Amino acid sequence: MSAPPSGSANGSTTAGYYPDPSIPGYIRYWDGAAWVPGTSRPAPAAGEPMPEPPPGV
Repeated sequence: MSAPPSGSANGSTTAGYYPDPSIPGYIRYWDGAAWVPGTSRPAPAAGEPMPEPPPGV
């Protein structure tokens, strides 16, 4: 599974939810180095906030 697009000046991607590359219409949590297992969920509807980071991340 590929990484989300780079989000910082040094080329690394900051932690957060990004489109899940394996499930269209879903988001998944990226911890800054890898996808976090078990965090894939439907993308929020327009105007809804992104979910909080998973516990322990």
